[in-house]
Amino acid sequence: MNSLLRQIRSSLSLRLTLGIMGVVALVFVVTIGILFSRSKAGVQQIAIEQTQQMLENTAHHLKGALNEVEVATNNTEWQVMQQLQPDAIMALSRQTLEINPTLIGCSMAFEPYYFPNEGKYFSAYSLNEEGHIDTEQEGGDDYVYFDMDWYREPMRQRKACWIDPFFDSNLGAISGREIIASYCKPLVTDDGRFIGVISTDITQQRLSQLLMRDQLYLHSYYVLLGKDGQIIASGNEKATLDDLESSNHLVLRELLPGTGWTLTIVCPKKEIFKGYYQLVSIVITIITLGLLLMLLCCYLIVRRTVSPVSELAHQARNISSGQFNTTIAHSKRIDEIGQLQNSFAVMQQSIGNYVADLQRVKNETEQRNKELQAAKNQAEEADRKKTAFIQDLFHQIRTPLNIINGFAQVLRTEQNTLREEEKAVITHDMQRNSHTIATIIDNWMKTLALEKVETLECRDMVSCNDVCREAAGAVILRNPASVILRTETTVPDNLCIRTDKELLLKILGELLHNANKYTQQGMITLSCEQKDADSVSFIVTDTGLGIPEYEQERVFTQFTKLNNFNEGLGMGLTLCRQLATLLGGTLNIDAAYIDGTRFVLVVPRPRIELGTKL
Repeated sequence: MNSLLRQIRSSLSLRLTLGIMGVVALVFVVTIGILFSRSKAGVQQIAIEQTQQMLENTAHHLKGALNEVEVATNNTEWQVMQQLQPDAIMALSRQTLEINPTLIGCSMAFEPYYFPNEGKYFSAYSLNEEGHIDTEQEGGDDYVYFDMDWYREPMRQRKACWIDPFFDSNLGAISGREIIASYCKPLVTDDGRFIGVISTDITQQRLSQLLMRDQLYLHSYYVLLGKDGQIIASGNEKATLDDLESSNHLVLRELLPGTGWTLTIVCPKKEIFKGYYQLVSIVITIITLGLLLMLLCCYLIVRRTVSPVSELAHQARNISSGQFNTTIAHSKRIDEIGQLQNSFAVMQQSIGNYVADLQRVKNETEQRNKELQAAKNQAEEADRKKTAFIQDLFHQIRTPLNIINGFAQVLRTEQNTLREEEKAVITHDMQRNSHTIATIIDNWMKTLALEKVETLECRDMVSCNDVCREAAGAVILRNPASVILRTETTVPDNLCIRTDKELLLKILGELLHNANKYTQQGMITLSCEQKDADSVSFIVTDTGLGIPEYEQERVFTQFTKLNNFNEGLGMGLTLCRQLATLLGGTLNIDAAYIDGTRFVLVVPRPRIELGTKL
């Protein structure tokens, strides 16, 4: 082995031959690969077409069987509507199974007390067990058929529908042990009044038998999926949903109109490509022998015609064209060619290192320039924000103070001449502006304090509805003549959450304050909902100016105001989101609401207390 390697290393012809054959082999592999890839695609396309045709045929047979059930039900419906008498209905239920032996059951169920003499429940149910038909009246407190899907769904949809196979364990004494699928049709009078449901049943076993009729491949099979994507019948007892997602199977689907069910055919790819893989093995063997023969012929030709210095000339041209990163390997040969190659390698490495140093210095200089520019921009932006914040802070505090001062002078100089209504208006405005100043300072101080807070321990157990009432009760409407404030809830009064009550009230108060400030007419609503078991939502909705969708996320940024002439420092919503995060929840704007603004505060999963209301 060592002598063979030494010979290869010392023979340029042999090395070049191996290189050429490597390229040839690569070309062969790529070409044959493309050929077989397209062939495989063609085989797969043919298989898909054949499988699709088989799937459509089976779907046609299956739909035909289901149509028999639907026709039997439709034919029975008009007879029931013509003979709305208990005895006649019992007979029709039995007659339906006698005429249609493929059906296993037929139920004709009516609304409570539809037949007063029969009581609250009346459902004529017949069962066909191996040709023996029994009929009974079903329904009672132990089996409330009004709550069954086969009754509720056609009543809700007001049209006929198929119900996924189920095992009705609450049927009467004559019920079978089969899993059944039901075709249910509502019974509606001429004036549109719903009076009951007629339901005919076929077994899951019958559906599975229909799926086992035609097989394109030995191990292919059909699967019938229900409305929820689960397997309701299959031609293979071991079929699972994982088979439908496996890359080792060809899976095609066909929706059965009017049922909501999906017929699926599953074909193992190893059977589809069995002949293809056999052909690939034969072709690979032939190609391998041909490449070995070409290797021998190529070596004999190259040894005569190729100069041993062509590789060095090629590498020299690369360097001269500016490709300094081209690597020239060091040679362990001791002849002139080896010495020449090593000299070229040292020269190229020196040039490459020099160029690399220049490029590194250039990159470092550019990076430092970018960092300096970024630092400059940040400093300018920080200075601008600081100046704007201070100016806005002075303006927001000075304006309410001027108003309070002016009203104070009016009260001092004209107190005796003012009417009580005017005094009440002046006092209300002074209180409102005082509250504005207090809110600005409070938000500022809380924002500064929250910068160092990372976690918050929630110890208060509060009622969701009580906290909504308390927050709404603290609001004084700016426009009471044209704006209504109301609270809504879909949760019980005893639904409580563990949180920080003060911070929760702070968030709701700030959201209601914003709604009050920007709503000139219409309604402000504070609602409480529980959409899932993990959280409770507090929703503040107004009919005010609204916030453009492209600005809805920016309003939560500190010191951001959509209108610089409005009161406030642009800190309220930032503070609310920080507080919501500390409470373990989220605060966002509902972008789908376009009649104003809707804020949604979601707090963590409530702990439901069924005891005394807090």
